[in-house]
Amino acid sequence: MSIFFWRNSHKNEDLKNEFITIIAHKYRTPLTQVKWLCETLLANETDSFKKEGLTNINQSNNKLIKLTNSLIEVADNDRSAVASYSFEVMSLCDLVRATAEPFKNLFHEKNIFFSVQTPVDDIKCKIDKQRIEFVLQSLLENARTYSSPGKNVKVIVEKCGPNAVISVIDDGIGISPEELPLIFTKFFRSESSRRMDTEGFGISLFLSKAIIRRHKGEIGVSSDGLDKGARFDVTLKVVE
Repeated sequence: MSIFFWRNSHKNEDLKNEFITIIAHKYRTPLTQVKWLCETLLANETDSFKKEGLTNINQSNNKLIKLTNSLIEVADNDRSAVASYSFEVMSLCDLVRATAEPFKNLFHEKNIFFSVQTPVDDIKCKIDKQRIEFVLQSLLENARTYSSPGKNVKVIVEKCGPNAVISVIDDGIGISPEELPLIFTKFFRSESSRRMDTEGFGISLFLSKAIIRRHKGEIGVSSDGLDKGARFDVTLKVVE
């Protein structure tokens, strides 16, 4: 009975992943066309009212594209696809600063104090640029979403022996001891996060863990409890 259940559960999981992949790919083509059309119209639009409307459409469309790509990534991860990764040696400090730069205004708009600390001496790592950007963006977006005005968010990059550690630390809603072990589980969302953000899907941290694992690194989280903030640490191998 247990073998039968195991086989059926895996078959159902494969069907679900196939369904997600097909739907996501079907969505991506028209969404990309909408993005192209919006950007073309924006480049030639002079009316401020129409330009604002087109900008809002384009931003919403970009969110849908990001979600679609995340769904495809989830399905690819379940199939253990690694062929699409493209590793190269690059400056981790430069990448962290460049990824954090667009978030400065977003934190400022919410009256959250934001800082980025990187060492004077550069740190080189062999990474897939796009995917590490995704991990950093996910951690920063979560910190912004789950931190109240007047709170602090900081990013610290350090070299610890043969490793580089990127820490994203916030004074936000925190994580309960019971939910802490589940944070990187697919589709998991804590009770407090569901109250604050009704649009989340609980896949960004799951994907982040899969991405870091394929870099032969580690990602961990710690929190002293609810309303006591959280700290996410990403550990990657340094290239000397």
